[in-house]
Amino acid sequence: MKFKLLSNGWLILAALTIITFGCEKEDEIPQFEEISFDSEAVLDNLPSALKSSTDEYAQQCVDDIESALDMSTFMDDMVPPEYAERTAKKASGDTWSWTVSDGMMSYTFYWTYQEDNLKKYWTMDIQFGDSERYSYITAWESKDGKQGEVMYNFNWISAYDGSSEDDYEDLFWTYSWNIDASGNYKFVWNYDTSDPTYDYLMQYEVVVNSDGSGTIDYLYLDAKYYHMEWDTDGNGSWAYYSDGSEYMSGSWTV
Repeated sequence: MKFKLLSNGWLILAALTIITFGCEKEDEIPQFEEISFDSEAVLDNLPSALKSSTDEYAQQCVDDIESALDMSTFMDDMVPPEYAERTAKKASGDTWSWTVSDGMMSYTFYWTYQEDNLKKYWTMDIQFGDSERYSYITAWESKDGKQGEVMYNFNWISAYDGSSEDDYEDLFWTYSWNIDASGNYKFVWNYDTSDPTYDYLMQYEVVVNSDGSGTIDYLYLDAKYYHMEWDTDGNGSWAYYSDGSEYMSGSWTV
C-alpha cells in the first residue's frame, strides 16, 4: 500500500505552490468559477450541544466529520494565481497555465474550467519540464450546487519520485456530495489503496439531515470500523467493529 507516499504527494504540491516565478499580468487576471461546496455550512447544521460536548466519543464524531469534509488543501490548488497565462479560450471555458520550480525541476500546471447546461467542470494537469502531462484534479458540480465530486489522481507522483507508474495507477482520493429534496446532506470520502485485495484504504460516509441528526461511518480496508449516530438534540451512540461483528459500543448524552 502506498498511503504514506500518497500523503507525501499533496505535501509536495503544497510546497511547490509557494515557490513560484513569472510576471504578473494585471490585465489578464484569470476569470474563474469556484466550487460552491462549503464544509462550514454543513457543520453549522450539527446540533450545537453535540459540537460543544465534552464526551470523548462525541468529540471524535465532530472531529472526524470536520476531517472528512476538509478539502482545503486541494481546493486552494484549484485557484489559478494572478500570473497564470491563458493558453486557450473557448465559448465553453478557458485554460490557464502557470509554472513553479523547486530549484531543481520546473512544474507547469494546466487549469481548465468548462460548463454545460447542467454542470460545471474543472480539470488540472501537471507537466514536469518538457515531459508528458499527468492528470491531477478532475471535478464537477451541478449548477445548483446540490451534487458534486472532486477527484485527486496520484499517478503524477511516479514521475516525481521515479517509482513505477503501476504503483500509482488508478489511485485517487475522491470526495462526493449530494443534497436530496428534503435537504438531507450526504458526503463520502474514498481513499484508494494500491493493494489489489481491497477497493480502498479508508472511507468516510457522513450524513447530516436537515433537522441536524445524522450518522458517520468509517471503513478501513473495505470493512466497517465504527458507526456513530446522533439525534436532533445531539445525543448519540457509537459502535466499533472487528471482522464484521460489533465488539464495543456505548452512547453519550448532551
